[in-house]
Amino acid sequence: QDCFRKLIAHLTFSKEVSAMYQPYVEKLYNDNGKVVVEGLTQIKNLVIGNNKQKSNFIVLGAVPRLVYLIQHESSDISTKTHCAVILGSLAKGMEANVKSLLDYGVMDVMFYGLQQPDIKLYEACLRCIRTIVTSSRATSDLIFVDPSVVSILLDSINRSTCSQECTCEILSCCCMTKHHQDLLYNLGVLAQLAELLVSNILRVQLKALHTFSVLCYCNDNVCDAVLKARTKDRSVVSVLEEMLSRGQPVQIQLLSAKCMTYLYRSGAAHCLDKEVVYKKVLPCLVRMCDASSDIEERLVGARTLAYLIENEPKLQRHALICEQFPKKLEAYFRHPTAADTGNMADIRRFKNELGRGNELLESVFLAYAALLSNDEDMRKIVCNESLLQHLVQAMDNSSANVRIAALICLLSLSRSVQILRTTFEDTEVWKAVLKIAHKPLVPNDPSSMKEMVAVSGLLCNLLLEFSPCKTKILSANILQTIKNWCESETSPNLRRNAVWCLCNLTFQAELKLKLDVMTLLGHDVMFNLLTSTDYDVVTKTLGILNNVLTNNEHTDTVMALHGDTVMQACVVVMETTSPPLPATWATLGERDVSSAVATHALCVLNCVAAGDTGTVRKYMHENEDLLRKLVEFAGRADEELQTAAVACMYTLCESETADSAIRKEKFRALGAQDVLLKLSISASGPMAERVKSTLQLFQHKPN
Repeated sequence: QDCFRKLIAHLTFSKEVSAMYQPYVEKLYNDNGKVVVEGLTQIKNLVIGNNKQKSNFIVLGAVPRLVYLIQHESSDISTKTHCAVILGSLAKGMEANVKSLLDYGVMDVMFYGLQQPDIKLYEACLRCIRTIVTSSRATSDLIFVDPSVVSILLDSINRSTCSQECTCEILSCCCMTKHHQDLLYNLGVLAQLAELLVSNILRVQLKALHTFSVLCYCNDNVCDAVLKARTKDRSVVSVLEEMLSRGQPVQIQLLSAKCMTYLYRSGAAHCLDKEVVYKKVLPCLVRMCDASSDIEERLVGARTLAYLIENEPKLQRHALICEQFPKKLEAYFRHPTAADTGNMADIRRFKNELGRGNELLESVFLAYAALLSNDEDMRKIVCNESLLQHLVQAMDNSSANVRIAALICLLSLSRSVQILRTTFEDTEVWKAVLKIAHKPLVPNDPSSMKEMVAVSGLLCNLLLEFSPCKTKILSANILQTIKNWCESETSPNLRRNAVWCLCNLTFQAELKLKLDVMTLLGHDVMFNLLTSTDYDVVTKTLGILNNVLTNNEHTDTVMALHGDTVMQACVVVMETTSPPLPATWATLGERDVSSAVATHALCVLNCVAAGDTGTVRKYMHENEDLLRKLVEFAGRADEELQTAAVACMYTLCESETADSAIRKEKFRALGAQDVLLKLSISASGPMAERVKSTLQLFQHKPN
């Protein structure tokens, strides 16, 4: 009965609303232009600042008529402008309102309005587009569907101050991918933005700076062009440098520091004066992190600084001593307190900070992660139990972004042996890590995948041989979770981290653990990893086999149980015609990828060759194809591959047994002696000694 009464009340209210506001909508359908304008004016006054009224007029069907009036040839400019203003106001309501507008094709109508010569209509349509694209990230692609729309925006950017400001805001909000960046760059956006940087209107400068920062983020081509770009009388870089001055408004300083950071991190960084980065950009970002700064400045300042110093130890050390930066970071953990003074500025600041605690945590953890990612002495200075407690608590936070940032920070700290063996153990970090690691992966959820990648990266260090956490983590059935990650087809990083976990886990491990890992991987998972297109996955999988077989006392037991899998793994890798792709950070230099991978396989075979007579006889003695491969690799023009092949040949032939004598004869028949003679002429250093020793084995024939 209560539900029925509520339904009746709702229907009654809906009828009352319809009866009250329907006449305004009916005026829009009148043939008299003055009545239409009167209706538009009344609706505009009713919907401005009133979300409930916005929804009412959408439900009453005002939007289709507004769309019609804008496009109809008989409508005068004033009518069209009123319609555009109302649609822009309706878009400022709830997200459902924006969806309704899009369903009615409002964006296409606004694009039509941009092509009209009247400046007021143009600005009204531009403001409406800005409202729609800033209301939801799902609308960001809309202006890039037709490149001619972007061209219109850029061609008309200087029609007025409003067009300059709105166009920059639309572009910065919608530019979400490298494709978007390149499209805008090719349409000549940099030249137009460069002139807006020196505008005498602060709002325009800010919007232009923001657009510059979005265009430069992780795009080397655009950064290179920005470093060469000029305004009428000076370079863009000099303008940005001037904007870093403390005499400039804080927002100008922050955005210019952000632009300079992206330029510095790009491949074109060699064109940028490092002194500017060290003496202006870094101190500016540190200032933004001060507790007295506005919350938005603190958030952007910490994130941008983290990105700036992330890969450069020298900058990290400089940040440590810059304006007591660690003290500023500690203040991020303090809860905002209400002002007692009654000062309106303090009260506004307090209200702004309420509800944004998670954003502060995410930012400060990223800053700590970057600051402490390399230098052990800095970790000793900055890391304390209080920070670890904050990190452990954060891993139980409801926000995925906070948990991910905490995991990234813990990864930086876990690179310290001392912290790994002391503070991590005292604060029981492993418990919080396991809680996240055992979560099921949510399909099609980028945050869930990002969290799993972060926690798997941290586990790589927690499972190192000297980590006290290792035993406790293993007892929590982590091996099955790692296996699931190894089988992941959706994230190369997750699979790569999983293989690294097993590689670290098997290093100098006990035989039981090694056998557990081999059983876990089995034939199917092993070969799925070895046929990956990821160089790191393939080589680290071979690294697992190498770790499992390194101890001679374990080799024969492992081979007795998993020998066929080990030998097939090496053969698959050595004979592949499609070598994996090395990651961007791989330090292969000019080495051939196939040779690099084969080198890892030969290291595994060398461990097998060091086994007892039975193991070697079963897996290598009669395998002429394998022996032929060793001779072939020894003759390749790759020193590391040559070294591995010669080492394997030496191990197979060094013992004085009947089997060894037979293998020597086989090697001679395959031309190994000739290959070694050639190598003895060209080899130097340790390689020369190994070749000499191996050659002596072949030259010595038993009676």
